[in-house]
Amino acid sequence: MNLFSMLKSFYRRSFFQFILFSLLLSAVVTCFLWRFQELGLPLRMNDYLFAAIFIIGFGLLQWLFLKNSLSRLSTKLDESKGKKTPAPTSPDRQALESDRIKRKNQEKRLFVHLFAVLQREGRLMDFLQEDLNLYEDAQIGAAVRSIHENCRKTVERYLKPVPVITQAEGETVKIDAGFDPHAIKLVGNVVGEPPFSGILRHRGWQLQSLSIPDLSEMENPTIIAPAEVEVQ
Repeated sequence: MNLFSMLKSFYRRSFFQFILFSLLLSAVVTCFLWRFQELGLPLRMNDYLFAAIFIIGFGLLQWLFLKNSLSRLSTKLDESKGKKTPAPTSPDRQALESDRIKRKNQEKRLFVHLFAVLQREGRLMDFLQEDLNLYEDAQIGAAVRSIHENCRKTVERYLKPVPVITQAEGETVKIDAGFDPHAIKLVGNVVGEPPFSGILRHRGWQLQSLSIPDLSEMENPTIIAPAEVEVQ
């Protein structure tokens, strides 16, 4: 329901309330006048008429005053709605859209950033895209050794990974209560409450420190490594 409908409904109901109030008050005053007449006080028909006019006029003035107050209130509400924040102009919309696209590109760039570093330092992408069926096992082994060494050095330099659990795989370990479920994953027959005892199948990895190189300001977030062209 809009504001106009609300005011119209209020005016109608308040008017009927005024009529009812006036009738009830007139009945009360009439009872008093009859009582005065029983006491022997002289009353004329004009006295009844004046009393009724006074009561109805008083109620009508009260209703008009309330209606005027609500009309002013509705005017103020309309003015407040008209003072809403104006819609951004065309340059503002263009700037907002440009910022949104830039943030989206940065999010995409963050996803491929580490992979781009591994490509730059260890040529990992080149190795993964190579068709190994064209080479003998000995040739593949020699290539993998170089790529593995370069990528391992890159990971050690920027991430410094360390095991989550330092014990050797295959040993029996005890998991106390309050362990981090994101760091330790329980598998097998997990029943009851900790502490648990089990065989360490994988030590897990976590970062001792993180020092990835700064994200490049490249506009195209899909580029892992640029093509290199030697101009003759």
